[in-house]
Amino acid sequence: MAGPSGAGKTLMGLHFIFSGAAGGERGVIATLQENPTQLEKVARGFGWSLDDPRVEVVYRSPNDVYVDEWVYGLLGRIESTGATRVMVDSLSDLQYASPDQVRFREFIYSLTQRLSRRGISAIMTSEIPDLFHVGRMAEYGISHLSDNVILLQYLRADSRLLRTVTVLKSRASAHDPEVREFEITSDGIVLGDPIAGEHVRP
Repeated sequence: MAGPSGAGKTLMGLHFIFSGAAGGERGVIATLQENPTQLEKVARGFGWSLDDPRVEVVYRSPNDVYVDEWVYGLLGRIESTGATRVMVDSLSDLQYASPDQVRFREFIYSLTQRLSRRGISAIMTSEIPDLFHVGRMAEYGISHLSDNVILLQYLRADSRLLRTVTVLKSRASAHDPEVREFEITSDGIVLGDPIAGEHVRP
């Protein structure tokens, strides 16, 4: 899931984890973005809590990460908790911590394959610098490893900015590539109708 700063990537990832928890699934949040105190504040704003026994938080500062150690540590935590959902927030921070881009891609490929073989669903966020016009998804070629690619974006409409979501890719299944507005409310993300092109200025 890619998008610019503030578009709602972390919130959408939390939806994924806590929706699973509500259905009895265990989840792991691996964050390099928010420390646990900050993340708890965000979660509580939408009626969730990191105190939920079905949710485990793994936090590392991006200034103190070795990618190989991080990957194996995350796999170990998933194994010990029996998690079936994982959120990685974010690949951008993890990539900046890796001096070797080839090795970074190898570790992410290995991680996604291991999770897939175990039947574990993962959502990974990636920050892109463009607020309005997306030229490429990432600098390190990860999107082709993913089964699904979701783009969060800002669009200008009259005198306001809209938050939008588009499913760019859904491997082995038909999907609707329409651009849809969404709002962030006290209940979290609320999906709206497809956006008519004539109402949006590039």
